[in-house]
Amino acid sequence: MVTKKTFDASEVEIQQPKSSDFEEEFLKGAPAVEIDVMPAPSTGAGDKQYLEELRFNEQMVEVMVHESTDEKAENPVFTACNGVTQYFLRGQPQKVRRKFVAILASCKEHAIKTVEYTQPDGARAMRIERSSSLKYPFSVIHDPAGKKGADWLRSLLQSST
Repeated sequence: MVTKKTFDASEVEIQQPKSSDFEEEFLKGAPAVEIDVMPAPSTGAGDKQYLEELRFNEQMVEVMVHESTDEKAENPVFTACNGVTQYFLRGQPQKVRRKFVAILASCKEHAIKTVEYTQPDGARAMRIERSSSLKYPFSVIHDPAGKKGADWLRSLLQSST
């Protein structure tokens, strides 16, 4: 029996937001938020790189969205890219275009809780703790891009989306 090598997205550590004190976060002003913007295609030497990236995102990748113990969890999981829809049936391996895997990797849930603590000077204070996880945990069963695909996915999973 031949075993396929898989890449389990849930094994990659997702970048966690920093905890902060309530006073720092809300009374002194929230930190600036950086927004990644994909550059528009150029008409010069960058066209080749842009076309390679488009080709890469159209490759077929075999993935499986994990089953959930939550009886109200979406099944199938809906994604869309540029007006094209893709459904993922939980627990079933599917071959889909890489661009839809990028959407799965970007779907994260964020939780925030406040913790009360005592400062060294005896004053009571509040700390805000944040955590993130994948909304739809999944595994990559086969990626024709090999290491390049694994590195691409790892960087997406570790981003702060």
